[in-house]
Amino acid sequence: MNFETRTERGFTAMGIFTRTSNANPEKIGDLWRKFHAAEDFKSIEARMDEMVYCIYCEYEGDWTQAFTVVLGCEVDPGAEVPEGMKTVTVEPGEFAVFPVAFDGPIPAARKWQTIWETPLKRRYQADYDRYGFGTLDIHVGIA
Repeated sequence: MNFETRTERGFTAMGIFTRTSNANPEKIGDLWRKFHAAEDFKSIEARMDEMVYCIYCEYEGDWTQAFTVVLGCEVDPGAEVPEGMKTVTVEPGEFAVFPVAFDGPIPAARKWQTIWETPLKRRYQADYDRYGFGTLDIHVGIA
């Protein structure tokens, strides 16, 4: 598995959210459809830039159990949270960073399948997909 270990700064993100598990991936697809219908990052007025984050947090255990998905943008920690959205803080720390090629539908989902099989000592605090201008990296918190 091709990844790089990086020390990442912490940040706060705001977005729409759902509670799910990997046994119900359609809920993540539904969240993306809702995000696109709301004009993507434009629906988050407090955004700091146009990067989009899909954050996996509030884990009940490991990757086989329930977690929360927040789909949105980085915001100032004091930003007002509109109804239907929530904020999440990603703590600074070590992350395994996996570059993802846009080579078909749902590239992050395909990469996550491989990450689950990769022997990493994960923190399960917050992991995230970061979508930039034609780029996608998956950041997995490690101990």
